[in-house]
Amino acid sequence: LLSRYTVAVDAVGAGVGELVLTAAGSSARQTDVTKNKPVDAVIMAIVDSIEVHGEIQFQK
Repeated sequence: LLSRYTVAVDAVGAGVGELVLTAAGSSARQTDVTKNKPVDAVIMAIVDSIEVHGEIQFQK
């Protein structure tokens, strides 16, 4: 995972330590929560699992 930090608006109510998906730039302003707001990044989903080539790599 990335070692840098991003400040983002949480549109989904993620908890501390949860793995999340983010959108940045103009895409971050296309949610009901962030529309027409001065936002550069938004948390848009909480990851439940990651599967690569049929193998579970991460499970919540």
